Amino acid sequence: MVRLSMVVLWLLSLYGWSAATAEISRNTYHTILDVVGRTYVAAFSERNERLRIDRLWPDDTNQASAWREEDRRGEIAVLRIPGGIARQPIINADAFTLIICHEIGHHLAGPPAVWKYSVEGQADYFGVSDCLRRVFPKLPEYSVLREETTPEIVIDRCRGVFDDREARALCMRSAMAGARLTRYFAHKRHIGYPMFEMPELSISQRTNMGLPSPQCRLDTYFAAALCDPEHRRSAADAPSWLCTHHPLQTHGVRPRCWFSATNGE
Repeated sequence: MVRLSMVVLWLLSLYGWSAATAEISRNTYHTILDVVGRTYVAAFSERNERLRIDRLWPDDTNQASAWREEDRRGEIAVLRIPGGIARQPIINADAFTLIICHEIGHHLAGPPAVWKYSVEGQADYFGVSDCLRRVFPKLPEYSVLREETTPEIVIDRCRGVFDDREARALCMRSAMAGARLTRYFAHKRHIGYPMFEMPELSISQRTNMGLPSPQCRLDTYFAAALCDPEHRRSAADAPSWLCTHHPLQTHGVRPRCWFSATNGE
């Protein structure tokens, strides 16, 4: 029995999985959804759409989703957010916020898209570059950089891009939210954790319209955190939150592990 307990503890430490209860309370869950909803209601209104967030706190399923409905008043952009995803022990408040931002991105991030929905990589990028950048300053710092040391590469890269102290802190906080969320993705697949120091080396010849690897998704979150909307060198018609491939744009672009610029920016 003792040996079995030691094995279980070793497995928990291997995956960074805490036996403690989830840190997101019902109040925190609703606060985050309130802030994200208020932040984006106008963006949907400009598209003649309504945003509806289905808050399913008692639901123990762990998969958020986005889709569209239509009624007599027009089109509705729907987010389904079960409480189960917030109760995963590895998900902290910042990672949960990124989950919601990612689902918003499926509706608003634009191409590359399948049907009317932005693909996973695009929603990931938007989720950090636009959504977290707008939402985090409105939220309490529930879990920012609290339980782990920020890797030197994150500190150095964020300092190298942003002169403003608050912008640097937001860059680091966003990157670490991505790190926590991709740990969850890796845990579900029973693979090792992604690392900032070991970006995905594969190059996609065609834009991946499916689900990138956890490492590729971390690379995307980090790139989005490093996109400086004030000093970007991007295509004139690109949205303000997007750093596109450009000879003078050396950071913050969508990584080649899922995005192929040959398909067009």
